[in-house]
Amino acid sequence: MSKRTDMAVEAVELDYKYDENKVINGLDYKKLTVDKELGSRIKKEPGIYYNIDNLDYHSNYNNIIDLVKNVFKELMYKEYKSIKNILIVGLGNDMITPDSLGPLVVNKIEVNSHMERKCNYNVSAICPGVKGCTGMESADIVKALCDDFNFDLVIVVDALACNHITRMCNSIQLSTAGISPGAGVGNRTKPFTKDYLGVDVLAIGIPTVSDIDCYIEVENNYFVTPNNIDEAMDILSLILAIAINETLLDES
Repeated sequence: MSKRTDMAVEAVELDYKYDENKVINGLDYKKLTVDKELGSRIKKEPGIYYNIDNLDYHSNYNNIIDLVKNVFKELMYKEYKSIKNILIVGLGNDMITPDSLGPLVVNKIEVNSHMERKCNYNVSAICPGVKGCTGMESADIVKALCDDFNFDLVIVVDALACNHITRMCNSIQLSTAGISPGAGVGNRTKPFTKDYLGVDVLAIGIPTVSDIDCYIEVENNYFVTPNNIDEAMDILSLILAIAINETLLDES
C-alpha cells in the first residue's frame, strides 16, 4: 500500500525518540530534529519539525492558538533572531476546499509593511495561485519577490497529505525545513526551502487529504477528505491566522 505523507511524525519509526513528546492541555505535542542521515532515510528535508495532534478545534480552540503561538515564539527567538521583513505565502487553490487552507489563512492576515508606524516585524502576504491557473511555479513567483523586496523570512502555509485517517484536519505541522508543495499527493513542484528561495523558511500545514491506498487497495488514485471539510477549513484557517497575527504583531 502507498504511504505517501507530508507528515514527518508518520515517516519515522514508532519507537523514535522525540526531542519532546508530551500532552499540553489535551493536545499531543511532538518535536523532532531531522538531520541529513534521518532525512535521507525518511525522505524529509533536514530541519526541526513540530507536530500538534488531537486538535478537537471546537472545544479546545484557545489552547490550540496558544500552543501554536508558543512554537512560533520559540522559533522567532531561537531560529530567526534577526528577522525583520516577513512574507506570508498562502499556497493552494481557493476553488478546491481541501486545498484552500493557504489562501484562507492569508485572507485573515493583518499586513503592516505598508504602514508608517514601527512594528517588531514588517509583514506582507501573497497567494501566488497554482501553476494550472497562472502558468508559473509558485516558488518562482515567491523567489522573485524575495529577490526584489529583501524578505528575511517566508512563512508558507499549505494543506498537507497524511496517511492516517485520524490526522485529517486534526493535526498541525510546523517546520524549519520548508515544504515541497504537492509532494504528499504525488505532484511535486519546486520547493519552498532556504536553498531555493535564498531566505529562511517556516512551513505550516494541516493535513486535509489522505491517499485511499492507505486504507484499501484500489486501482485508481483516489484521495479522501473529511465530510465536514468546509467547516474545518473555516475554523482551522482562523486558528492559524490568529496565532500568526498575535505573534508577529505583538508590540511587547
